Amino acid sequence: MPIVRLCLDLDARRFPPGWLDRLAWCARLWRWRPEAVRCDRTARGFHVVVTAIAPERTTDLHVVAAQAILGSDPRREAFNLARVHHIALGNVPPFWRARWNVLYARHSRPKRRGSVRRGKPRE
Repeated sequence: MPIVRLCLDLDARRFPPGWLDRLAWCARLWRWRPEAVRCDRTARGFHVVVTAIAPERTTDLHVVAAQAILGSDPRREAFNLARVHHIALGNVPPFWRARWNVLYARHSRPKRRGSVRRGKPRE
């Protein structure tokens, strides 16, 4: 049986109440059997990785939809949808085809110049 791996980026200070119930409901609906759930704290929320067994092969589009339904960051899932679309068109090198659904440990964007500092001024 095929294995499904969901990678969710939940932006919340506290873990969303009722999230495991939502996962259980979706798993019953899609006939998935969750095998493992890993939850890691991040600076802005949580990274959750769900590994489940599915009765049939699950498409990448279905994975993106499932992650969005389960509350993953909408921007992240919009980018994932674009990646899956370009993979389907054949515009993506083989190396990146298996790496479209990742969770980053940190951001690599540089600090913007001239940005307004928030919070208490340093003394």
